[in-house]
Amino acid sequence: DAVLVGNFGCEYRINYTVLGDGVNLASRLEAANKPFGTVALIAESTRTNSLSTFAFRNVGSITVPGKTEVLAVYEPLYRILSPPTATSPANSCLSLEVLSASMITPQDTEDMVLNAWRMVPKPVLNELAKQYEEGMHLYVAGDLPSAQKAFASAAEVAPEDGPTKLLLQLSGEEKKP
Repeated sequence: DAVLVGNFGCEYRINYTVLGDGVNLASRLEAANKPFGTVALIAESTRTNSLSTFAFRNVGSITVPGKTEVLAVYEPLYRILSPPTATSPANSCLSLEVLSASMITPQDTEDMVLNAWRMVPKPVLNELAKQYEEGMHLYVAGDLPSAQKAFASAAEVAPEDGPTKLLLQLSGEEKKP
């Protein structure tokens, strides 16, 4: 989405601001972090442009006021490491650049990834993602008892995971027609 950035107004009153649908969407995504229990959420267009750089998981959908379509939202999990190339500086591809702008050593990347909410062993994050994705698939298909079991398994792996807690609660409720 295109945005306009700059000074707007007249000679008597001027304001530096940002305008456009993208700004509204960013604001709505930021606000959606609280109910989803996440730190960062992105829209499908950002996910599509970042698939080779980051791993994501679908956390659900939102409706942006003033728009008719439902928007799928994703949580960035971690940055995908690229293998070193002949032209890359030493260790540049071995450091894990994370969303919080922290860095961990190359040795840590074998066992750990730092996602948007904490340091997590890779096997734990992989198991969480597997259980969560299974639960999400079942939830969308309407199989709430099976979805609840999958989310309960994900909650055992990562009890503090916000999207898992939310969908565990929602899958225990009956969907209204």
